[in-house]
Amino acid sequence: MTDGLAPESVGQAGDPWAVEYDSHPLLDPAFPPRGSRLGQLTRLTFRRILRSDAAYAAELSRFYCPANIDAGRCMTFGELRTTTAGFLHEADVYLSAAIDLLPPESRMAVAPHEMVTQCDDLRDLMGISIHGASERVRFEARRKLCLAQLLLQIEQARNIQDGHLHKSLFEEILNEGLWRHTKQIHDLTVGFRLVDGGSRVEYSSRPTAGDMRWNFRSTFIEKQHDGRAVSLDVLYYNCRFKRSVAPVSFELVDDGSHRVVEKLRWSELRQETSGPVLSKMIRKGINNPAELGDIIGAMFIVNDNDALGELLQLLDSCVGTPFGWRNVTDTLSSAAEPGSELNTWSSRAFKVFKGDIDVLVQPEGTDRPYRFPVEVQIYTLEAYLRTVCGQHEASHQALKQRQFLYGLAPRLFPRRVYGADWLRL
Repeated sequence: MTDGLAPESVGQAGDPWAVEYDSHPLLDPAFPPRGSRLGQLTRLTFRRILRSDAAYAAELSRFYCPANIDAGRCMTFGELRTTTAGFLHEADVYLSAAIDLLPPESRMAVAPHEMVTQCDDLRDLMGISIHGASERVRFEARRKLCLAQLLLQIEQARNIQDGHLHKSLFEEILNEGLWRHTKQIHDLTVGFRLVDGGSRVEYSSRPTAGDMRWNFRSTFIEKQHDGRAVSLDVLYYNCRFKRSVAPVSFELVDDGSHRVVEKLRWSELRQETSGPVLSKMIRKGINNPAELGDIIGAMFIVNDNDALGELLQLLDSCVGTPFGWRNVTDTLSSAAEPGSELNTWSSRAFKVFKGDIDVLVQPEGTDRPYRFPVEVQIYTLEAYLRTVCGQHEASHQALKQRQFLYGLAPRLFPRRVYGADWLRL
């Protein structure tokens, strides 16, 4: 979706390394600037906890112990340090996975200093960030502190904690309002190939030799709506909780069929991975996980634009109202402006109907209803096949690579610290 003047848009218009750090000041190579009140406060806090373990324990308890609960009954000093070490370790795991996404020849240039990676104590790491022997070491210590802080905020965010509940509530609504009208489920194999020099995808339900193939389990629905019977094939549906999603890559195997090969990044992170959430927060300059509107996402694939319109009507009959949609982008519409894009790094050939819909619920045991957002994406068959075809400019993998190289790498590995020649954008 169009994000207005999001930080990721700064570099695309000119120098990709010229990024804003207002949302994440610890990632700013120039932090702390002269006279910075935040810098002064950080130094005063470090001096206080350096002199006293009791002060250190009190400072750590503020991260984990609610203000209305006696910190002494919350966690012991040892538990506080162990828990903090876990988040600092997760920051290292995340950064290591990010470095693995760089071109192989660029990775050694940004490998973090061993002094930083081996430090899993907050007090010691703060000391390195202030008194480290080089600008690079001080930056890498601040970066680790920033990543660990964001991971903790994600862990403690209410929309993240309620993610599984909201996913199940949304799926219950769909089960009652949509899927119970299923008449038939059938398997469908689609063969497709690139034509016109790779700019267009040609597909057929009767694959021929040389075609790439994709298998669907199609659901045929028939529901009375607005005085008529709406018939619709939903070729694919998936609802996901962002923390539970493993990045998926697509590989063409020897028998000519397209197989999905899952490779989980951040696999060493505790419990479910916060990696995708953390990346988006940094890339888009978000410092509050509550601002993320796509924690719950639903994806549908239908045959064509006519079917997309029918699906929207069926969703409207059970999920919400036309007034409940926000941030809608429809690059599949005939009314869409030529070259319209979803965000800075999207290909102009990427086509989708996408928007956030607020779902009103009242979970059992609660006394008041509230709303939570679900990001809905609807693809036509051709538009979806573009995203899984690695050679097409609208492929999902190409988008993720652009988002990382242009949107994330300049923030994690700024040229003021690592120089200008280690990675050419």
